[in-house]
Amino acid sequence: MIKKITQNVTKLIWRNSLFAFTLLLSMTANSQVVGDEYLANPGINSTLGTSTTPSTGVDGNGNMSATNTAGWTEYNSVAYIDSGGTDGNCHSEDRMFRLFKKGGALGQFVAQTVTLPAGNYNWSFWTKWGAVVDYNAGDAEKPEFTISAGETVLQTMITTQPNAIETWVEQTGVFHNQIARDITIKFYKYGGTNAAQTNLNQLMFVDDVSLKYAGPFTYPEDDTSLSDLTQDGATIAGFTESKTTYDIFLAGGTTVVPTIAATPNNANATIAITDATSIPGTTTIIITAEDGTTTNTVSINFSEQVAGVVGEEYLTNPNINTTATSTDTGVDGSGNMPANLGGWGSGANGSYAPTSAANGDCHSEDRMFKFFAKNDAFVNQTVTLPAGTYDWSFWTRWAALVTWAAEGDVKPKFTIMTDDDGDGSWTAVQTTITTQPTAVNSWVQQTGTYSNDISRQVRIKFSKSGGTTAEPTNLQEPMYIDDVSLKYNGATLGVSDQDIMSFSIYPNPATDLISISGVDNIKSIKVYSILGSLEKEVFNTNQIDISELSSGIHLIKVDNGTVFTRKIIKQ
Repeated sequence: MIKKITQNVTKLIWRNSLFAFTLLLSMTANSQVVGDEYLANPGINSTLGTSTTPSTGVDGNGNMSATNTAGWTEYNSVAYIDSGGTDGNCHSEDRMFRLFKKGGALGQFVAQTVTLPAGNYNWSFWTKWGAVVDYNAGDAEKPEFTISAGETVLQTMITTQPNAIETWVEQTGVFHNQIARDITIKFYKYGGTNAAQTNLNQLMFVDDVSLKYAGPFTYPEDDTSLSDLTQDGATIAGFTESKTTYDIFLAGGTTVVPTIAATPNNANATIAITDATSIPGTTTIIITAEDGTTTNTVSINFSEQVAGVVGEEYLTNPNINTTATSTDTGVDGSGNMPANLGGWGSGANGSYAPTSAANGDCHSEDRMFKFFAKNDAFVNQTVTLPAGTYDWSFWTRWAALVTWAAEGDVKPKFTIMTDDDGDGSWTAVQTTITTQPTAVNSWVQQTGTYSNDISRQVRIKFSKSGGTTAEPTNLQEPMYIDDVSLKYNGATLGVSDQDIMSFSIYPNPATDLISISGVDNIKSIKVYSILGSLEKEVFNTNQIDISELSSGIHLIKVDNGTVFTRKIIKQ
């Protein structure tokens, strides 16, 4: 009997040990290992057999990749070079990156995009210069090492200013990656152009770049970001964990200051809230980090909603004329596309054109926008709109007949965009394909309505792509735009309190499929990370699968002509 008990205990121990080993092996196979390198060819060398493939972005012959392959990608004026001559020695043989002295308006930069699991990462790199430069002289931009997710910059480090020629300097740091996502690291400097050189018009070298897994994600001790910010119990529209200023417009006659609550990402941080004393007024939130010294202030500015005047025009210089040639119009009257002058701005591959034999007639004198035949042409304007409905209109014509037979992403568009989270990433909320021409040089008007649910900045944009000389599209013909308008037409076509109450998401929390109820004629469902980046989008359905998203808080926006926003929890 004793022997049998001993055998059973032995079997139990063996089975439990095997189970523990299997569990450990499973955990190891599905988790990161401290010290794992996530960059392709971090040593920037060509001695390893795997470092001279397209996956590294370099070819081993002194050339950088000209396409967006995996691994390193050169965007402008960067060489993949070896030691010797005036370049000096690599930090580790046998290659390094050399950022040329100058290279155009975009500067000199090189980047790599990798997929990172959630976690903390140690980064490091080495830089040297071919000459001593002063970062603070002139108008030069300081050279940067950045970590980004899409268009959102998550971390920026100014590279070390040299105090000696040909001397390698190491820089190190930690990147806290909250969720699994694609991350781009980038080295950048701006040496100017032949016509306008900067004080950074010298050679800069980069070698031995590293991005290694350091452990599970944790918020740093100096973190002052928020996981939630609510007004009277509901998450504030446009909330992001790092935004510091919110402008909230309340109904006219409001006298009661809303109740604000804030939740820090780092549970050991502390929150102090000072409420506004009246409307208008500002509620202030001071977040003190776990380290007890780092602080951050978030301000919420309350004011009463400003009503528009029916028929009021909200665009600057809507007729695109030169009767007002101040910087407010965004156009310079000399045949150039706007360049961030206010009003019309950020135009590319076009001109501010008068009537002529080559251009044809304006729709209304004396100017119009001309989009050149090839390349990506666009022009935009950003305005602040009160809540309400707006009538928009514009006129277009073409110098030759074209068809919209190409893919939808190159059809000429009129787009209305918003940036509610203030991170500089504009989201299209209404897109209209401009009218395909049926006759040459014939002006055609398009009209529509835009509903703006809150007072905010709104950007309108015209765009077309004619391709390049080497790869033209069917749209490689001149396109003209004139007489653009965005006029207030009344109060917002809003949602009743009952409609808002009937809108629900279930289940919440959820693990995979979620459904929307109480909203008819759904056009789209969008899910955003807590950082504000778009993670998934579906159309013409009331369900969305979130199984592949990371665990935690996400924002969901449901659009049926009016946008409903809710917070969801992915388990």
